[in-house]
Amino acid sequence: MILINFIKKLYAPSFKNILKKILAYVSVFLIFASAIYLLLPVPSIYGEENSKAIPSDRIDTVASSALVMDYNTGEIYWEKNMNSEMYPASTTKMMTAILAIENISDLNTKIKISKNASGSNNSSITFRKGDEITLIDLLKAALIVSTNNAAYALGEYVAGDNIKFVEMMNNKAKEIGALNTNFENTNGLDTNFPLHKSTAADLAKIASYCLKNELFKELVSTKEAVIHINKRELTIKNTNTLLAEDFIKGIKTGYTDNAGFCLVVYSKKNNMELVTVVLDSSPYGRNYDSMRLINWVYDNISIKKIVDKKNSVAHAVVNNSISTAGFDLYPENNMELLVNRAEDNILFNYTVDENISFPVESEKTYGRMDVYFNGDKIKEINLISKENIIAPIVKQEISIKNDYNQIRLFLIFIISFYFLIFTIIIIKNLIKPKAVY
Repeated sequence: MILINFIKKLYAPSFKNILKKILAYVSVFLIFASAIYLLLPVPSIYGEENSKAIPSDRIDTVASSALVMDYNTGEIYWEKNMNSEMYPASTTKMMTAILAIENISDLNTKIKISKNASGSNNSSITFRKGDEITLIDLLKAALIVSTNNAAYALGEYVAGDNIKFVEMMNNKAKEIGALNTNFENTNGLDTNFPLHKSTAADLAKIASYCLKNELFKELVSTKEAVIHINKRELTIKNTNTLLAEDFIKGIKTGYTDNAGFCLVVYSKKNNMELVTVVLDSSPYGRNYDSMRLINWVYDNISIKKIVDKKNSVAHAVVNNSISTAGFDLYPENNMELLVNRAEDNILFNYTVDENISFPVESEKTYGRMDVYFNGDKIKEINLISKENIIAPIVKQEISIKNDYNQIRLFLIFIISFYFLIFTIIIIKNLIKPKAVY
């Protein structure tokens, strides 16, 4: 019954008249709104829209300590407690491995596992005393599948015992600039080593140093490898599951009860190389934290050409007593800048010389452009002519762009005017009082 009454109201003359008026007014509004939108100039704004642009203060991690750093420049793009002393767990093995690589002349040398390096020691691979294995396979076991006793065996081989090797590790840390790091063993186990500490900032420095070695870089990016213990062949898979992503190229996972879940990542994408460190995270958070920081940088920060010398940026006028001539000015040089599209602000200020006289010479400076980055002037670029004008020439120039804009505006005006008149006629007929007979 309610539905029937509603339908009757829809077909009532008074309701139909009200509806027609509403539709007419909405039509007028939409026509004028569209016309205004088309007529308004579109400002030229540096950069591009990106829905992923997120300010750095909106980023956080599950990890207690983390950072993401430019591998080539050392610039820190984001950090959280990066100088806090933390347990590094098996990220320690980065230092063990690089020292082994630098101090072993022949990595194909086969050695026997000592008693101290035997057992599993919380690792997936168990060594027995007397097992034969090459040094390169020990390196693979330490870096790819994080075998603790492999790191122990490497330290023994290089320095004679692990105490001396740990001294080498700490000396190398200071040499690299990792001044807040103190190693007490080769593998990162910390139950009996409470002073085995490092920081996210130091581990990023160590990782950057290690990545300069091609063998190290190759091993930490290996998803799967085969090693041989005695005559037994063993396939090992990398503990870093982020290697499934093409732009992730390493480096090292880590976990202990004290350290939580740790990860150091090297990534390469969009001509940018990053080192990301996550310490004391959760089982799921380790990968989530790392990928969020990495993707945030790649989505927000990139090297952009903000000045292109092929594009004119200003117009100059040369005058004499009888004529006037105009010519375009171009930047003398290109300029590229590392830009955070969510936060950085780039502005240009143009100054064109006055009282320019003939002749106008190609490549001569007739002004300048100042580049401002986040309010600070960072660059001054000359503006030059790319044409020679020896004497004034009286001529008429046809601007395709201007003609197009004029035609566009004319068509918009005619269409808008037509619809306006049409709409007024409709409204007038709708509200015209009916004749009474």
